Order: sequence, then structure tokens, then C-alpha cells
Amino acid sequence: MIKFFARSLLAKMIGLFLAVSLIPIVLVGTLSYWSAMSAFQKIQFTNLEEAADVRKSQIISYLNQTMMDVKFLSSLDVVLNSSNQLRSAVVENSGNSRDGNPDIRNDDYSNACKDLNPIFKRFMEVLGNESSGYDDIYIIDGVSGMVLYSFKRRQEVGTSLKNGPLRESGLAKVWDRVSRTRKPATVDFSSFALSGAPEMFLATPYGLDTTGNPNFIMTIGIKPNKIIKIMKTAIGVGETGETRLVGQDRIMRSDTRSGSESAFFRKRDEMKPAGLALKGETGGVVGEDITGEPSLVFYMPAGISKDENLGADFEWAIISDIDLKEALASTVDLVWRIVFIGLTIALIVAILAFLAARGLSKPIRMMSEQASRISEGDLTVEMTAGKRKDEIGQLSESFSTMVENLRQQTREILDGVNILMSSSTEISATSSELAASASETSSAVSETTTTVEELKQTVSLSSEKAKSVADRSHLTFQIAQGGKKSTEETISRMNLIKSQMESIGETVVRLSEQSLSIEEIITAVKDLAEQSKLLAVNASIEAARAGEQGKGFAVVAQEIKSLADQSRQATDQVRTILDEIRASISAVVMATEQGNRAVDAGSKQSREAGAAIDEVTKSVHEAAQALTVVVASSEQQSVGVEQVSEAMDSIDQAMRQNVEGTRQLETAARNLELLGQRLKDFVNKFKV
Repeated sequence: MIKFFARSLLAKMIGLFLAVSLIPIVLVGTLSYWSAMSAFQKIQFTNLEEAADVRKSQIISYLNQTMMDVKFLSSLDVVLNSSNQLRSAVVENSGNSRDGNPDIRNDDYSNACKDLNPIFKRFMEVLGNESSGYDDIYIIDGVSGMVLYSFKRRQEVGTSLKNGPLRESGLAKVWDRVSRTRKPATVDFSSFALSGAPEMFLATPYGLDTTGNPNFIMTIGIKPNKIIKIMKTAIGVGETGETRLVGQDRIMRSDTRSGSESAFFRKRDEMKPAGLALKGETGGVVGEDITGEPSLVFYMPAGISKDENLGADFEWAIISDIDLKEALASTVDLVWRIVFIGLTIALIVAILAFLAARGLSKPIRMMSEQASRISEGDLTVEMTAGKRKDEIGQLSESFSTMVENLRQQTREILDGVNILMSSSTEISATSSELAASASETSSAVSETTTTVEELKQTVSLSSEKAKSVADRSHLTFQIAQGGKKSTEETISRMNLIKSQMESIGETVVRLSEQSLSIEEIITAVKDLAEQSKLLAVNASIEAARAGEQGKGFAVVAQEIKSLADQSRQATDQVRTILDEIRASISAVVMATEQGNRAVDAGSKQSREAGAAIDEVTKSVHEAAQALTVVVASSEQQSVGVEQVSEAMDSIDQAMRQNVEGTRQLETAARNLELLGQRLKDFVNKFKV
């Protein structure tokens, strides 16, 4: 292969064209690939962060809303009055019974529940549906820890949370925290024996005595339905991504998108990101998901322990991940596009290089073949310069002229040899005595003439080679000039692309500013929906107390509540869409910045390539000038050798005149006859 490139001008020119075109493409493609991979990875981490942040906001909002419902129920006067009646009924029955357990089937307890049951029933009908996860409502004695009321499970009433069978439950833990801190409290999910499933409890104190201690504690137990629904939402995490919730015990607090069985409170997450998030750290890594597949993973704490309204002493970790193949799919597509473009350009350049090189190498190859025939003695070759007016055409025309001159000179030499042969035959009869003395002189002149002839051929060959190299230098100079113009056009187009990328960036910034205005409108609508919801609950309670006269008002309140829920759902949907728009805006901004950097890098490399081509052009021009001087020197040497040859002919003629005047004329004539025969044999090798 190396020998082929060293001997073939066609292969050299094709290789040069491919190298000049493919090296910048490979460099730009490599830089583009790494820049795109970094940009896409940052975009995916941003999407995962936004997905985790949305889940965090939804969970905190859900728990805060539940705590607001607990506080709302505890703030009702009828609840406080009924709680005092319940305490009296339960405590008195507890003290009179033999086993210490109160009998809640008595009339005192039933009378105390008459005012509470309609309120809590309406509350559970409106807010305690399956999607909210509300399981039961409890009223607990703040001092003794005795359960005074349960909306669904009457068997819990009278149970002591201090030393009874529920002393290790989450219900007992939330009572203990509220009674000690006198503030609202939230405890994490744990197994609850009465419901047979994990439950979470939120509680608040009410009915404070003169010392500030709570007489009663209002508690709501919730199941994981709502939290599982929030975490299984697939928005913002792609086809393979998911978001999961992990407790401080490393046990899952949500289900996963993969797997047919529920992972809540069954599956553990021992991955490093979960541990970092539980320590309060936030970040993203390239690692593995819970199934061990390579993924992009983002982790952050849920922030439950930092929310003062919840009063929680625990923390959850939110983990968002997406399969690495899906995350970097766009980068793989970019690589294939770069390879396709590079191969297409290489094919086009190879075709153009082949056509250009063939146009140069074909006439040179033809002249080389004809020169080889001339070197073998065939002077009948015909040189065709064609219609070319460039250096190749001039070289072909000069070569044709040289062959014609050589053919004419050979004919003249052949005629002279014939004359010499006839003359030497006539003289040989009378010059036998003079030939002996002229023999030595004739031999010396013959050898000198042969040496001069060889020197003449050597100088002629050197002159031809110098002309050929000079012509190639001029051609290389023209190619370098063309490369310089192409580089200048590339720099101009790079500047145009940069201006267009800056215009796109300005448009995206204006779109981001308009999204902030939409966010303010959404917040106002959501606040109005919350107030309408609270008003609807109050109206439902007042309608329940009014009895038959308040049924019409209860229907209106229910419609207001429905409209408030619809408004809230609509605002959540608009907020989700707005978040996706922001994510897209962020992606466009980052892609625009990366595009600007890539364009700047390409422009810089094009300028450097232009400077390098300019230096090559100068070097080639200087070499061409030097070769011109060499050609001129070779021509002068050729003229000098020609003069020496003419001088030797003069010496030969003088020698013959001397031989004619000597008695050794016969020997000289014989030698001339032999010399004539040799010349004839030599000339007969050429075809004219």
C-alpha cells in the first residue's frame, strides 16, 4: 500500500483530498459528540430534578392539607363540647366497670356522639374518599392517652395508648409527641394492628387548659393510597424512568412502575443515592437503579422534617432515575448522523479527487509511456497535446517538439554516416600508410565524443525532470489557493450560524419571562379554589346542623366544593404543563449555548486551518521560484555541453585533414570505415 501511494500520483492526490476534508470533520464530530453527550446528560438530570421536586411539592401539599383538615375539625365548637361529654362518659364508665374497659353502648356515650357523627360523616363523605387515603378520625384524651372516639372502629374507644395493646403503634407515638410538645405532630407509616395495613397519623392539640396543656388531641389516620398515586405518576421521567420514595429505615414508601406486586413497605432500597438523600444531600450521579440497570439517578430529601406545620421527626428520600440508554439515545442518534455525513462527504471528495487527479495523471502517464518507447529507440511516436492550455498542455507540446527535432537529427546523422562509409571505402585503398599514425588520435577523439554525448543526454534528462517538478509545484500552488478560499467561505457561514443561534436564545428568554406571569395567575386561581373548598365544608356543616331546612343549602355547598376541586385540578394540570414548558425552555437554552460554543470552536479551527493553508501556499510558491532557477541553470548547462560537442566535431575535422596529409591515411581510412559502421549500427536502432 505504501509503495502504491509512493509511485501513483493519482493515489497521492486522492489521499491528500480525503485527508484535507476528513480531518476537520472528525475533529468537529468528536467535539460535537462529547459536547452533546454532556448537554443531554445535564438536561436529563434537570428533568429528573424537576420530576422529584414536583413529587416533593405534591407530597408536602397533601400532608399540609391533611393537617389543615385536622386543625379545622379541632377548631369547631361542637367538637370541643362533644369531646368534654365523651371524656365524662368514657372515664365514668371506665371507673365503674369491673375490668376497667368502658361500655360505650350506654346512653351517655351515644348522646355525646349525636353531634359528632353527622359532622365527621359529612367530612369523610366529602374529603375521606379512596383517593385521599383518609382511614379514620380519632379523639384522644390529652392527659391519660385514652381513645375517646373513633369514627369507624368503636372497639378502640377506651383503649389506653400509654399502657394498652396499642402502646407501640403510630397512634400512640403521635399522642405522645403532641402531649409533650403541645404542637401538631406527624408520625411515619407503621403497621397498625386494627386496620391490618400500614398507616400514618397526623394530630393537633385543642381544648388547652390554663397551663397550656392540651385536654384533647384530634388525629386522622391515613393510608398510602394518595402517596402511591402521586409517586406513580409518569410525567417528566420518560418511558423507563420512575420516581420512588424511601423512608429512613430504607423501606419503600411507594410502589415502582416495574413489577406486578406492590413494593410499598415490602421492598428495601440499599442504593447509595437513597442514603445520601436521607442525610440531607441533593445531587445526581450515573449509577444503577433499584433493579441494577445503568441509569441516571437524581436524589433529594423530601423536606418533611423541615416543615414546621407538620411537626415530623422523620425524613423521606425522593429518588428519580431513568435508563442510561434512553437518556443518551439522542447522543447515539447524533453519532450515527455524524458518521453518515462524514462518509457522504468522504465519498463526494473521493469522486472529485479521482476526477481531478485522473485529469492530471492521464496525460503524464501517456508522456511517460511515450518517453519509454523513445528510450528504446522508437522515434515514430506521435505526441498529442490536445486542447489543453495549462502547464500539462505546454509540457506535451514541448515534448512533441523535442521528439520531432530528435527524429530530424537522427535522419541527418544517418545520411552523414552513409556518406562517411562511401568516402572511407574510397580512401582506404590509398591511405594504408597514413592510417597507422592517426589510429591513436582517432581512438582518443572517439572516446571523448562518446563521453560528451553521454553528458549531453544526462543534462537533457535533468532539464526535463526539473521542468516536470516545476510544473507540479505550480499545480500545488493553485490547489492551496483554492483551499484558502474554501476556508474563508467556511468562516463566513460559521458567523451566520452564530447570529441565528443568538436570535433563538433571545426568543426563548422572552418565552421564559411570559411563563412567570402564567405562574402568578395559577397561584391566584389555586388560592381561590382552596378558599371555596373551606367555605363549602363550613356550609355543609351548617347545613347538617340545620337539619331538613338546610338540605337545599347543602346541595349548593356540595356544588361549590365540586367547582373548587375542578378548579384545583385544572390549576394542577396547567402547572404540570407549565413545568414541562419550562423544562423544554431550559433544554433549548442549554442546546443553544452548546451550539454557540460548537460554532465558536469550529470558526476558530477554520481560521487556524486557513492560516496553515496560507503558510503552505507561501512555501509552495517559494519552491516553484527555486525550481524555475534550477530549470534555467539546466538549460545553460545543456547549451554549454552542445558547444563542447561542436568543438569536438571541429577537432575531428582537423584530424581528418591531418590524416589526408600523412602517409598513415590508409589506416585512418580503415578506422573511419569501422567508425562509420558503428555509427550506422547505432543509428539503425532508431525508427524514424
